[in-house]
Amino acid sequence: MSWEDGWKDFTLEDRSAYRARMLDELQVDPSRTAVVTIDAQYNYLDPDTGGLPVLAADAAHVVKSTERLLGLVRPLGIPVIHAYTVRRQVEIDRGFIMAGVALMQAGVRNEVSQLPHAPVSKLPDRLEGSRQSQVVESLVHPDDLHVTTKRTMDPFQYTELDMLLSRVFKVDTVILTGINTDTCVYSGTFSAANRGYRPIVVSDCVASTRGPDSHLMALEVMSRSIAWVLTVDQVEAKLGTV
Repeated sequence: MSWEDGWKDFTLEDRSAYRARMLDELQVDPSRTAVVTIDAQYNYLDPDTGGLPVLAADAAHVVKSTERLLGLVRPLGIPVIHAYTVRRQVEIDRGFIMAGVALMQAGVRNEVSQLPHAPVSKLPDRLEGSRQSQVVESLVHPDDLHVTTKRTMDPFQYTELDMLLSRVFKVDTVILTGINTDTCVYSGTFSAANRGYRPIVVSDCVASTRGPDSHLMALEVMSRSIAWVLTVDQVEAKLGTV
């Protein structure tokens, strides 16, 4: 029997009561909180520019919701850090493109995409200086910090993100947004929890190039095990609850 056969009669259990209790327990102190956007770049959020964009409707929703979220947190002094991949030409020249993403590389080599709407990624992407590599302009403020050395799905690995959060801003809560829900946001959320932070994933501000099912599946797993999954409205209600 294949692993897929095990899902034929599967029914998702209702965990809404559990999530409601966990939401009641959550308190957010703006002075101990930071927002991290992950790969919030034109590569994913602009169908006309992107190499592997999410659905156009998802892109518009994520950008609008993230603009609102950042508009709420910046006046409270909550730092905003953009963590994303910008590839140097020397990395490409030496064959370093996607570290540790064998499944994606196999798809590129074989020109296979999981979904009809998702084009096969053409490597290299997000080359330094390209529009693909830039964070969507409306999400950026001059006071924001940029961590551009992300090279794996994990925005903490090989970057200064943890140092900024733990030693510069001394936060205990990290609000996460960005692309993709089921890969880089997912990995970053688990890494944040492993480092002792309280992760909050904003469901309005994330999406996946692999479609709504992958997006929702990742949110469900994270909400059951490792993170609070909240809407922008819920984040707004929680800010300053300490």
